[in-house]
Amino acid sequence: MWMMKQVILTILFCLPYFCISQHVDVLKYNDQYERYRKSRYFDYVHEDFDSANLTWVADLRVEFDTVLRGMIGESYKELKEKANQFGANGFKVNASNIYKSGKDKYIEISVYWIRMENRNENLELFKDNKVYLFGFLGYHQDIDGYDVEIQDESFIMRALTYREYSYPPKTDVTLALGSKIRGTEISFKMEERMFPKFFYFNMIKGSFKNAWIDEYSLSFGTFLTQILEKD
Repeated sequence: MWMMKQVILTILFCLPYFCISQHVDVLKYNDQYERYRKSRYFDYVHEDFDSANLTWVADLRVEFDTVLRGMIGESYKELKEKANQFGANGFKVNASNIYKSGKDKYIEISVYWIRMENRNENLELFKDNKVYLFGFLGYHQDIDGYDVEIQDESFIMRALTYREYSYPPKTDVTLALGSKIRGTEISFKMEERMFPKFFYFNMIKGSFKNAWIDEYSLSFGTFLTQILEKD
Protein backbone atom coordinates (compact mmCIF):
# COMPACT_ATOMS: atom_id res chain seq x y z
CA MET A 1 0.00 0.00 0.00
CA TRP A 2 2.79 2.38 0.96
CA MET A 3 4.66 1.58 -2.27
CA MET A 4 1.54 2.21 -4.36
CA LYS A 5 1.04 5.59 -2.68
CA GLN A 6 4.62 6.58 -3.47
CA VAL A 7 4.19 5.59 -7.13
CA ILE A 8 0.98 7.65 -7.42
CA LEU A 9 2.63 10.68 -5.83
CA THR A 10 5.60 10.36 -8.17
CA ILE A 11 3.31 10.21 -11.22
CA LEU A 12 1.33 13.24 -10.06
CA PHE A 13 4.53 15.20 -9.44
CA CYS A 14 6.01 14.38 -12.84
CA LEU A 15 2.81 14.72 -14.88
CA PRO A 16 3.12 18.50 -15.54
CA TYR A 17 6.61 17.96 -16.94
CA PHE A 18 5.42 15.19 -19.26
CA CYS A 19 2.55 17.40 -20.44
CA ILE A 20 4.81 20.29 -21.39
CA SER A 21 7.72 18.29 -22.77
CA GLN A 22 9.39 19.29 -26.02
CA HIS A 23 12.05 17.78 -28.25
CA VAL A 24 14.62 19.14 -30.70
CA ASP A 25 15.11 17.57 -34.12
CA VAL A 26 18.08 18.11 -36.42
CA LEU A 27 16.58 18.85 -39.86
CA LYS A 28 19.87 19.32 -41.72
CA TYR A 29 23.53 19.32 -40.75
CA ASN A 30 26.68 20.59 -42.43
CA ASP A 31 28.93 17.54 -42.33
CA GLN A 32 31.72 19.63 -43.88
CA TYR A 33 31.83 21.84 -40.78
CA GLU A 34 34.72 21.05 -38.47
CA ARG A 35 33.86 21.89 -34.89
CA TYR A 36 36.78 23.48 -33.07
CA ARG A 37 35.16 23.60 -29.65
CA LYS A 38 31.81 23.45 -27.90
CA SER A 39 30.49 27.01 -27.97
CA ARG A 40 28.89 28.91 -25.09
CA TYR A 41 27.44 31.93 -26.94
CA PHE A 42 24.09 32.01 -28.70
CA ASP A 43 23.78 35.36 -30.49
CA TYR A 44 20.93 36.25 -32.78
CA VAL A 45 22.38 37.00 -36.24
CA HIS A 46 21.32 40.45 -37.40
CA GLU A 47 19.77 40.61 -40.86
CA ASP A 48 22.44 43.13 -41.98
CA PHE A 49 25.40 41.07 -40.79
CA ASP A 50 27.79 40.07 -43.58
CA SER A 51 27.00 36.44 -44.43
CA ALA A 52 30.61 35.99 -45.57
CA ASN A 53 31.50 35.93 -41.86
CA LEU A 54 29.05 33.10 -41.14
CA THR A 55 29.37 29.34 -41.46
CA TRP A 56 26.07 27.48 -41.53
CA VAL A 57 26.13 24.53 -39.14
CA ALA A 58 22.62 23.06 -38.94
CA ASP A 59 18.87 23.58 -39.08
CA LEU A 60 16.99 22.69 -35.89
CA ARG A 61 13.31 22.33 -35.02
CA VAL A 62 11.74 22.22 -31.58
CA GLU A 63 8.18 20.93 -31.19
CA PHE A 64 5.78 21.12 -28.26
CA ASP A 65 2.09 20.50 -27.65
CA THR A 66 1.04 23.40 -25.46
CA VAL A 67 2.24 26.87 -24.50
CA LEU A 68 2.37 26.85 -20.72
CA ARG A 69 4.52 29.10 -18.60
CA GLY A 70 8.17 28.19 -19.08
CA MET A 71 7.68 26.28 -22.34
CA ILE A 72 9.09 28.96 -24.66
CA GLY A 73 12.06 29.61 -22.38
CA GLU A 74 12.75 25.89 -22.06
CA SER A 75 12.51 25.42 -25.84
CA TYR A 76 15.02 28.25 -26.33
CA LYS A 77 17.34 26.60 -23.81
CA GLU A 78 17.09 23.24 -25.62
CA LEU A 79 17.86 24.87 -28.97
CA LYS A 80 20.85 26.69 -27.49
CA GLU A 81 22.26 23.53 -25.93
CA LYS A 82 21.93 21.57 -29.16
CA ALA A 83 23.49 24.39 -31.19
CA ASN A 84 26.40 24.74 -28.76
CA GLN A 85 27.04 20.99 -28.90
CA PHE A 86 27.54 21.36 -32.63
CA GLY A 87 29.89 24.30 -32.08
CA ALA A 88 27.42 26.94 -33.29
CA ASN A 89 27.28 30.32 -31.56
CA GLY A 90 24.69 32.22 -33.63
CA PHE A 91 21.17 31.62 -34.94
CA LYS A 92 18.21 32.93 -36.92
CA VAL A 93 14.53 31.97 -36.72
CA ASN A 94 13.35 30.53 -40.04
CA ALA A 95 9.74 29.66 -39.25
CA SER A 96 7.42 29.19 -36.28
CA ASN A 97 3.84 28.60 -35.26
CA ILE A 98 3.15 28.63 -31.54
CA TYR A 99 -0.50 29.61 -31.95
CA LYS A 100 -1.88 26.67 -33.94
CA SER A 101 -4.67 24.64 -32.36
CA GLY A 102 -3.87 21.24 -30.98
CA LYS A 103 -0.43 19.70 -31.01
CA ASP A 104 2.72 20.15 -33.12
CA LYS A 105 3.52 23.76 -32.33
CA TYR A 106 7.05 24.43 -33.52
CA ILE A 107 10.01 26.79 -33.95
CA GLU A 108 12.65 26.25 -36.65
CA ILE A 109 16.06 27.93 -36.62
CA SER A 110 19.32 27.87 -38.51
CA VAL A 111 22.47 27.88 -36.39
CA TYR A 112 25.85 29.27 -37.42
CA TRP A 113 29.45 29.70 -36.40
CA ILE A 114 30.39 33.38 -36.18
CA ARG A 115 34.12 33.98 -36.09
CA MET A 116 34.95 35.49 -32.72
CA GLU A 117 36.71 38.47 -34.29
CA ASN A 118 33.39 39.31 -35.98
CA ARG A 119 31.09 38.72 -33.00
CA ASN A 120 31.02 42.34 -31.82
CA GLU A 121 30.39 43.51 -35.38
CA ASN A 122 27.13 41.53 -35.36
CA LEU A 123 26.11 42.74 -31.89
CA GLU A 124 26.75 46.40 -32.75
CA LEU A 125 24.11 46.19 -35.50
CA PHE A 126 21.42 45.78 -32.84
CA LYS A 127 21.96 49.26 -31.38
CA ASP A 128 18.74 50.93 -32.49
CA ASN A 129 17.25 52.70 -29.42
CA LYS A 130 14.20 50.43 -29.40
CA VAL A 131 12.15 49.41 -26.37
CA TYR A 132 10.19 46.14 -26.47
CA LEU A 133 7.49 45.04 -24.04
CA PHE A 134 6.36 41.43 -23.71
CA GLY A 135 3.20 39.83 -22.39
CA PHE A 136 2.99 36.66 -20.37
CA LEU A 137 4.78 33.82 -22.18
CA GLY A 138 1.91 31.38 -21.92
CA TYR A 139 -1.87 31.32 -21.90
CA HIS A 140 -3.13 32.86 -18.65
CA GLN A 141 -6.32 31.35 -17.25
CA ASP A 142 -7.31 34.24 -14.95
CA ILE A 143 -6.56 37.50 -16.77
CA ASP A 144 -6.39 38.88 -20.31
CA GLY A 145 -3.05 40.50 -19.61
CA TYR A 146 -1.17 42.98 -17.44
CA ASP A 147 -2.11 46.65 -16.97
CA VAL A 148 0.92 48.49 -18.35
CA GLU A 149 1.73 52.14 -18.96
CA ILE A 150 4.65 53.65 -20.86
CA GLN A 151 5.03 57.40 -21.30
CA ASP A 152 1.37 57.99 -20.29
CA GLU A 153 0.07 55.38 -22.79
CA SER A 154 -2.00 52.79 -20.93
CA PHE A 155 -3.02 49.39 -22.30
CA ILE A 156 -3.45 45.69 -21.54
CA MET A 157 -0.22 43.82 -22.36
CA ARG A 158 -1.74 40.65 -23.77
CA ALA A 159 -0.17 37.22 -23.34
CA LEU A 160 2.04 35.93 -26.17
CA THR A 161 2.36 39.34 -27.84
CA TYR A 162 4.91 42.15 -27.85
CA ARG A 163 4.98 45.90 -28.44
CA GLU A 164 7.75 48.00 -29.94
CA TYR A 165 8.66 51.63 -29.17
CA SER A 166 11.42 53.97 -30.26
CA TYR A 167 12.56 57.12 -28.47
CA PRO A 168 15.25 59.68 -29.28
CA PRO A 169 18.43 59.86 -27.18
CA LYS A 170 18.19 61.68 -23.81
CA THR A 171 14.48 60.86 -23.47
CA ASP A 172 13.43 59.96 -19.92
CA VAL A 173 11.16 56.93 -20.18
CA THR A 174 8.84 55.72 -17.41
CA LEU A 175 7.34 52.22 -17.50
CA ALA A 176 4.69 51.15 -14.99
CA LEU A 177 2.94 47.89 -14.15
CA GLY A 178 -0.35 47.66 -12.26
CA SER A 179 -1.85 50.20 -9.85
CA LYS A 180 0.10 52.78 -7.88
CA ILE A 181 -0.70 50.93 -4.65
CA ARG A 182 0.20 47.37 -5.66
CA GLY A 183 2.16 47.92 -8.85
CA THR A 184 5.65 49.12 -9.66
CA GLU A 185 7.43 51.40 -12.09
CA ILE A 186 10.91 52.01 -13.42
CA SER A 187 12.54 54.93 -15.23
CA PHE A 188 15.52 55.06 -17.54
CA LYS A 189 17.15 57.46 -19.99
CA MET A 190 17.61 56.66 -23.64
CA GLU A 191 21.22 56.91 -24.80
CA GLU A 192 22.91 57.40 -28.15
CA ARG A 193 23.21 54.09 -30.05
CA MET A 194 21.75 52.09 -27.19
CA PHE A 195 21.11 48.36 -27.27
CA PRO A 196 17.38 47.59 -27.32
CA LYS A 197 15.63 46.91 -24.03
CA PHE A 198 13.36 43.88 -23.71
CA PHE A 199 11.04 44.25 -20.70
CA TYR A 200 8.74 41.65 -19.20
CA PHE A 201 6.33 41.79 -16.27
CA ASN A 202 5.29 39.70 -13.29
CA MET A 203 2.54 40.10 -10.69
CA ILE A 204 1.60 37.79 -7.82
CA LYS A 205 -1.73 37.87 -6.01
CA GLY A 206 -1.58 39.04 -2.40
CA SER A 207 -2.19 41.91 -0.03
CA PHE A 208 1.28 43.36 -0.50
CA LYS A 209 3.06 44.85 -3.48
CA ASN A 210 4.09 41.84 -5.55
CA ALA A 211 4.90 43.26 -8.96
CA TRP A 212 8.18 43.64 -10.77
CA ILE A 213 9.60 44.58 -14.16
CA ASP A 214 12.70 42.86 -15.52
CA GLU A 215 14.64 42.50 -18.80
CA TYR A 216 15.35 39.64 -21.17
CA SER A 217 18.75 39.23 -22.79
CA LEU A 218 19.41 40.61 -26.27
CA SER A 219 19.35 37.18 -27.94
CA PHE A 220 16.25 35.86 -26.16
CA GLY A 221 14.39 39.15 -26.63
CA THR A 222 15.16 39.21 -30.35
CA PHE A 223 14.15 35.55 -30.59
CA LEU A 224 10.75 36.41 -29.07
CA THR A 225 10.13 39.20 -31.58
CA GLN A 226 10.46 36.57 -34.32
CA ILE A 227 7.93 34.10 -32.90
CA LEU A 228 5.34 36.29 -31.12
CA GLU A 229 2.59 38.44 -32.62
CA LYS A 230 3.17 42.18 -32.55
CA ASP A 231 0.37 44.03 -30.78
